[in-house]
Amino acid sequence: MTRYIAAVPLIFAAVAVAGEAPVPIEEEPRHRLVFENRYVRHFDVQLEPGYVARYHWHRNDGVFVNIRSANTTAQDWGGEPVQRGWRAVGEAYFIGYTEKPKAHRVSNTDARLYHVTDTEVLQGCGPAPALPARVRNQSLIVENSRVQVMRIVLHPGESTDLAGPCGMLVSLYPATLRLGHAGGGDPLVLPRAGFRWRETRETQSLVNAGKTVFHGVDIRLK
Repeated sequence: MTRYIAAVPLIFAAVAVAGEAPVPIEEEPRHRLVFENRYVRHFDVQLEPGYVARYHWHRNDGVFVNIRSANTTAQDWGGEPVQRGWRAVGEAYFIGYTEKPKAHRVSNTDARLYHVTDTEVLQGCGPAPALPARVRNQSLIVENSRVQVMRIVLHPGESTDLAGPCGMLVSLYPATLRLGHAGGGDPLVLPRAGFRWRETRETQSLVNAGKTVFHGVDIRLK
């Protein structure tokens, strides 16, 4: 009982310093949950100029893909704001929030829209065949025990392979593609920040069927 009473002032002090208690990420208004299954949760995050996000928790490992660049300020709960510079369009990175959860907020201090996607990794999809770091028309961004993240660049008519057992493809710009499989192929039209989840043991071919260069990021779960 003594320990509980002693901790109470510290809790209220932390809340007072931060100004508000953090909410789950899905309750932050600009973090839109657009896809969810037992393996991933995929958020589309768009902060308009001047927007100050609510403090929110990150508790699951995530792969972030930058869609539109802007100057932003990040502030950990109870900490001081830190100015962040531009992140290049297509920049992708992994943050291990499962071991080190964090509550923070981000403010858009620019006159431009800030747009990023966050693919939370909830669990793996089972044994995955090993892939080399070099794949046709792809380059390795992140490799760890949870994901392999690849950058894809396809000129019109070019193709590459998407490996199983599951993954999330994110498009940086509008694209007209064709996704092939053993039974044939299907058209795939993606908007900016469009995505396609796959769950198959088969390797699928991805063809740029449009007239512009396709830029994408493939997040393959292990």
